[in-house]
Amino acid sequence: MAQPQPRGGGGEGEQVPVQGKEAAPAHHGPIKYGDAFEVKGELAGQPIAPRDAAAMRAAEEKVPGVQVPQESGGGFSAAGFMEQAAQYNQALGAVQPGQASDAAAAHGVNVTQDAVAGGRIVTEFVAGQAVGQYAMAEEPAEQAKAAAGGTTAARGN
Repeated sequence: MAQPQPRGGGGEGEQVPVQGKEAAPAHHGPIKYGDAFEVKGELAGQPIAPRDAAAMRAAEEKVPGVQVPQESGGGFSAAGFMEQAAQYNQALGAVQPGQASDAAAAHGVNVTQDAVAGGRIVTEFVAGQAVGQYAMAEEPAEQAKAAAGGTTAARGN
């Protein structure tokens, strides 16, 4: 998964790529979950809020051995993107410092990891909907530990 990258100009109607979707028309409102992630329902229409991003960062850090991809040389972190989106939304006045989205506050944020042959699959959720997933290769000594089962870290708001 790649982080959205704005294209030059920013003119009205310009196509801008977003996470997990084809290019979408540029807009000047808050970044909502549905703009950046393949989510549905109540969550899709809510702006990404600072407390949601902080909860995702805390959940990522609580899962033992999870190395956030962008901090280990590449990849995508839901928390990293959410932090940037929340800062943007805050600058627009769409969210306040410390604010959480209703869906994240009601249903929480969590990160799971499941052992698979040769590594782990890490999935990140907001309000029960996946917003990020990536695979991590294991060192041979770590593979034996991971084979014991999946690990979950949850952070409610």
